[in-house]
Amino acid sequence: MQKTSVGLLFVVLLLATLFIGAASGSGRVLAQAETSGLPEGTFVARVYYEELADIERLAAYDLWEVNNLEAQYVLVSMDRRIYAELAGAGWRMEVDAEATAMLSPQTLDAATLAGYRSVDQLYADLAAISGAYPGLTNLIDYGDSFCKLNGGCVTPGGDALPGHDLLAMRVTNKSIPGPKPVFFLMANIHAREITTPELAMRFLDWLVQGYGVDADATWIVDYNEIWVVPTANPDGHWLVELGARPPYNGSYFQQRKSANQTNGCSVWPPLSFLQYGVDLNRNHSFMWNTGGSSGAACDQTYRGPSPASEPEVERLQNLISLRVPDQRGPNPGDAAPPNTAGLLITMHSYSNLVLWPWGNTGSAAPNYAGLKAIGDKLATYNGYTSCQSAVCLYTASGTTDDWAYGELGIPAYTFEIGTQFMPPYSEVDAVQWPDNGPALIYAAKIAQRPYRLVAGPDVDNVTATDNGDGTYTLTATIDDSGNGGQAIWRAAYFVDKPYWDGGSLVLMSASDGGFDSATEAVTATIDVSGWASGQHIVFVNGQDVQNNVGPATAVFITVP
Repeated sequence: MQKTSVGLLFVVLLLATLFIGAASGSGRVLAQAETSGLPEGTFVARVYYEELADIERLAAYDLWEVNNLEAQYVLVSMDRRIYAELAGAGWRMEVDAEATAMLSPQTLDAATLAGYRSVDQLYADLAAISGAYPGLTNLIDYGDSFCKLNGGCVTPGGDALPGHDLLAMRVTNKSIPGPKPVFFLMANIHAREITTPELAMRFLDWLVQGYGVDADATWIVDYNEIWVVPTANPDGHWLVELGARPPYNGSYFQQRKSANQTNGCSVWPPLSFLQYGVDLNRNHSFMWNTGGSSGAACDQTYRGPSPASEPEVERLQNLISLRVPDQRGPNPGDAAPPNTAGLLITMHSYSNLVLWPWGNTGSAAPNYAGLKAIGDKLATYNGYTSCQSAVCLYTASGTTDDWAYGELGIPAYTFEIGTQFMPPYSEVDAVQWPDNGPALIYAAKIAQRPYRLVAGPDVDNVTATDNGDGTYTLTATIDDSGNGGQAIWRAAYFVDKPYWDGGSLVLMSASDGGFDSATEAVTATIDVSGWASGQHIVFVNGQDVQNNVGPATAVFITVP
């Protein structure tokens, strides 16, 4: 395909816009006059709307994951040509200097972003983890990226992109038989969102490094099947990296989409608002092309030629469907049952949001109450805003979370993490992992029965203190204040086996003498004199007066 010059494209489109403006009335002509004071090159503008439905008309543009509902504006990256185009269509806009600065070379320089792993480094680290923890992990090659499937790609700039395997890490204790509930965590389906693979890797590290050391990490790995996909779009991630490599030697490219350039777009280099590829988060097969996507190949939300046309999406859907059964009925209004097992989170950036279905419509999903309850609970850990994506952000169809819930019935969430696509690397450990790690851990804890367990009380501050006489004092806080506010009915502990695996229930006592409030301190004395020597795990669960049981929290007791 013949290479398209961005500069030539800019000139042609600008002249065309000027001509149309001169012929179509004062609004368009005025818009052209107003562009003279705008920044050169790429910038970000606030685009104001009257109603949420208006945002649908912006679906073809680089619409960032920001919607200020109070001031009623969204952020769109653009150049003067696009500014003129939107102004001529009647949109009110103003340049957002802070957002524009996120695209500056100073913000995206190599020193600031040093530490982010390349695809090759991510894959090498996955292989190392799999080699170090053979009893807990399997590194699964679930398919090939577009470029690898097609024998390699060449960018319009002449760069050879050989393509990549699509890799997922399965984490579970192989010595404990299944079936086990699945928690599926994925990242980086949008390539430029480079913090998300780092968070996926940190969760993976927490699981394997914590096994046998942290009681919660241990039982989560024992009794669940955790799947982690650090990059669902490795070819796209490679294109992001390319901007800092020879011969470009500049800032990371703002590639959002895949590396498939067979659909009629060959813009080079990729711009924040104009690039080749398919938006993989508009390509999923469920409700594909039902709003919030574009059919133009250079647009940022280009949905691809058909549902799940892209190998990255088709193979991902196959992988998940093989591990998670369909638990929702065939009709659009069918709700998944309360005992549905499994949960999915797909990590994006940015905006500090926890989003849940539906994304293609503002109508409520059949499991609206459960989806909202889980989303709201996850948001208590990271401090984000929890909301239905089509209601608080914008309409989008063909998305991962809509597909996972729509096809399988499992609660599925999009985390829009942080305050920019490419923050300084130091922010990952200073802010993003401390914010989101606890939310991911909670999601893994409730994967067994998420719609039910979210209604039950949390178990916090679990301690087991050696009394020196063959007994331990077990203490915990049972807290339903964030899960419905019901009074606690009882608390119990289970030794070495949780209640769902046949563990024996032993009741605990309320420290104040009675269970009568939504938060209760509880205690028990455990006689370990008859226990075998070695490490034992003690599970603590709470139950409220409506019989809702919450997720377990565990602690180790080691007997000499």
